[in-house]
Amino acid sequence: MLLSLKLRLKTLFAFIMLSMPLYSSIAAAQVSDDIVDATTGLWLVASEDGSPGCRLTLQKAKTIGGYALKEEKPCAGPLHDNVYSWSFGDGTLDLRDATRKVMMSFEEQEGGPWRTPEGITPRIYLIPEPGAMQSVPVAKNLLGTSWTLSDKKGKPLCGIQLSDRLLPDSEDVYALAVSKDCNAAVRKTKISMWQISEINLIFAGGEDWAFTLMLQPDGSFVSDDGKYKLVKTKQ
Repeated sequence: MLLSLKLRLKTLFAFIMLSMPLYSSIAAAQVSDDIVDATTGLWLVASEDGSPGCRLTLQKAKTIGGYALKEEKPCAGPLHDNVYSWSFGDGTLDLRDATRKVMMSFEEQEGGPWRTPEGITPRIYLIPEPGAMQSVPVAKNLLGTSWTLSDKKGKPLCGIQLSDRLLPDSEDVYALAVSKDCNAAVRKTKISMWQISEINLIFAGGEDWAFTLMLQPDGSFVSDDGKYKLVKTKQ
């Protein structure tokens, strides 16, 4: 999928900041209105451990420590309802408390969500335009489970088993099996493996076919194009 205008502007911001490391404080002060506008909006702060995330609306109005923000509901987890503002740092997006102290910093990565720097455990993601997402999926919770893949109208297309068997020479890619009555269009993709890739569940198969699915509040998954829904089979 093509990057949205927001994501392109965020990439531009990262390039500018990383190109002028000796002048980070000046660069942060001179960020254009376009960059600020591209960064405002709804974001989700969510841990890789799958705990409930914190939904924040980053605003353009200036306040103590940078720009104002609004919590969708009081934050738990590492922010503990103390986050007060956001700002740009040295190639980072920072969340601050009311004393201007940085509570959490996120680095941008190409083709994925912002995330805390290497070495910080658990890793925390800052996800733009999260839709209904409230947390990220965890591989151990999906091992050996059965699901039904449906189209956007709810018509069942395929039964899918997420195996707990790792593929050879892999640490995080597992085997996947489809039911014998699987829809022809789904069979054509030859999906045979699954993994958690940061914030998404990924199905992959032959000829570079892949489904990227996002976790929903009810425990189901929806493909990023909205065409497919994955619902856990009742035992």
